[in-house]
Amino acid sequence: MITDANRYYGAAVISIVDLSTGAVKIKRISESPAGFYFINDILPIYIKYSTSRRGPWVFNFHQGQQEFQESLYKEYKECIMVFICGKDGIAALRHDDFRKILDNEFDVQETVTIRRKHNEMYKVRGKNGALERRISRSSFEDIFQEHERRELIKQ
Repeated sequence: MITDANRYYGAAVISIVDLSTGAVKIKRISESPAGFYFINDILPIYIKYSTSRRGPWVFNFHQGQQEFQESLYKEYKECIMVFICGKDGIAALRHDDFRKILDNEFDVQETVTIRRKHNEMYKVRGKNGALERRISRSSFEDIFQEHERRELIKQ
């Protein structure tokens, strides 16, 4: 049986494979809550999904999830948040943008809400406010490709 988690995580994984310019290694981060993965052993991502067919899409974050995400950021200087919005698309945020909507004071549970009107980009809001700009459905693609370009330059 294919679980909802596998189906939705698969959407993000396929995006990574399709966007990669070469071989790509994706592995689950051991001893982590569900949804945390490494891309090529250097870029942590955290995949959250909502099964709602239409927005708003609501994503809950428990304190332990936020603490683990923050520890990855401190060690790797990034942890990309990947939001699978039902069948509508994928919205992604860099750590700095994520902390604008959910600050570093972690409550037991906090929520991120994403909305999108027809032919518009995603609006992202958390407990600590809304992101000032809107996020496109290509945001994950844009962030991943920028990361790949930076890694190529380092080599």
